[in-house]
Amino acid sequence: MELLITGMILFYGMHLVPALTLKDQLIKKIGLQPYLGLFSLVSALGLGLMIYGKGHADIIHLFTPIEGAHWVPVILMWPALISLTCTYLPCSMKTTLRHPMLLGVLLFSVGHVFANGDLATLLLVGSFGVYSLLTIVFSSNEQTVTSKPKKTLGLNILAIVLGSLVYILAFMFHQHITGMPIPI
Repeated sequence: MELLITGMILFYGMHLVPALTLKDQLIKKIGLQPYLGLFSLVSALGLGLMIYGKGHADIIHLFTPIEGAHWVPVILMWPALISLTCTYLPCSMKTTLRHPMLLGVLLFSVGHVFANGDLATLLLVGSFGVYSLLTIVFSSNEQTVTSKPKKTLGLNILAIVLGSLVYILAFMFHQHITGMPIPI
């Protein structure tokens, strides 16, 4: 559990830097590219420690999921992965969703917290959900859409197809990727 918590401190601590004046100070001191490299490195290290720490944490049950709760992530992961795919394509769904990556992570988080009742899962995916929700809420006022999104039907379809493909692959290989079978 210590590695999970250490990873959370590194990951979320680094993600707090842009909200503070520390970001501008670091960029002035070391430059933009070194700052971005440092941000990526510390974030990746934190994420790695979170995942590794979750996998090696003792199972401490906090609640028993309701019967059938294992279907919640199965259902929510499809729109979550489509939303995440929109993040990387210049499609109009990206503009419409406003925060496609955060929305995808939030859906992932809600689904997995709902279906798992242990402390390590709650810390790992619950923290991502809380972070995503807070970021969406507090950044919504900053990002106002000044024009209608361009019509990008082809790219929207591509996002749906690619997100669906990733969903199918994640479903098929979930146990190989996470070590946990999907109990269907």
